[in-house]
Amino acid sequence: MGTEPILAADYGCDVLGRLRRVMLHRPTEALRLITAANCRRWLWDGVPDIGRFTDEHDRYRALLESCGVEVVELADCVADPGCVRRLPNLIYLHDTAVISRRGALLSAMASPARRGEERVVKEALTHLGVPILIEMDDPADRFEGCLLLSCRTLLVAHTERHTAATVCRFIRRALEHFEEVIYVAAPRARRFMHADTIYNRVDHHLALAYPPALRHAVLCTRQGAEPIDLVEHMAARDVEVVAVSDAEQAALACSFVPLEPGVILHYDTALSGRTRQRLSRRGVELILFHPDAMLAGGGSLRCLTLRLHREGGP
Repeated sequence: MGTEPILAADYGCDVLGRLRRVMLHRPTEALRLITAANCRRWLWDGVPDIGRFTDEHDRYRALLESCGVEVVELADCVADPGCVRRLPNLIYLHDTAVISRRGALLSAMASPARRGEERVVKEALTHLGVPILIEMDDPADRFEGCLLLSCRTLLVAHTERHTAATVCRFIRRALEHFEEVIYVAAPRARRFMHADTIYNRVDHHLALAYPPALRHAVLCTRQGAEPIDLVEHMAARDVEVVAVSDAEQAALACSFVPLEPGVILHYDTALSGRTRQRLSRRGVELILFHPDAMLAGGGSLRCLTLRLHREGGP
C-alpha cells in the first residue's frame, strides 16, 4: 500500500470549495462477473463492454487530473487488492461513504450484490488517515448515503436503499455532530435510489433538484422535528432551487460532481438545452463528459467519485 496518509486538514467536503482530492476505483476483472443472465441481480442495466468501460473510466480520470484534482486509486490503499475482484459495483465509490471534516459517514449497503463494499472503503480511508465518524453496526442496517449541504446540515433521503430503523438511528447519531438533518421521504424506485438523484448543490446559492421527490421533508434538530417545504426552506437560506424535468431526473440530471462553486462535471446526456441555458444565465460552467459503455452500470460521474477533500470556501 504505497499511498501516503493525508493530513487531518486535508479531508472533508462540507464546504463547497475547490475539489482537490478524490478516490476512484479502476474497473478490474470484477466486471467479468456480470453476464446477460445475472446483470439485473448485480444491479446493472446491461452487460458492460469491459474494454470500452475501462477506457471511459481512464478518460474520466484524465479529465479530473487536467482540472487539478489528485486521484487516489482504491486498490493502492487496501492490503488485499484481490478483494475488489469480487465486487463489480465497487467502482461506484460515492455510494459507500461521504467525507466530512469530522470524518467519514459510512454506508451500509442494501443489496446482497453490494454487501461488503463499505468494509473495503473503510480500510482504504483508515489507511489514508480519514477517521470514521459514523458507521452502522447492526447486520440488519441498510443505509446508502446522505448529502452534505454545509458544515452544519445533512440531507438524508429515505430511498429504496434505506430502512426506516436505520435512518432513525443515523439521524440520532448525526445530530451529535451536525446542527440539523433534513429528512426526505423519497419515492421507492431505482431511479431515486440515492439522495443525489433528487437534489445536488451547484454553488453556495444554487441547487438542481427534482421537486416532486421532495414533497415530504422534515427538519430534524436536537430540539425536535418539523415538516418543511424544502424548496421554500432553501430559498429562505438564499439557495435557489432550479427544477429539472421528469426526463432529466431519469437521466441523472441531479447527479453531478461540483468541481468548484459554479463549475460542474456532468454527463452530456443529462440536461436539456433549456436547463443548460438556465444554468448558463446564472454563470454556471458545465464541463461535459460523454458516456457510452459506462451507462451499463446505471451510475453517474458522481457515483464513481469519492470526494476526499475540498479547499477554501466561505
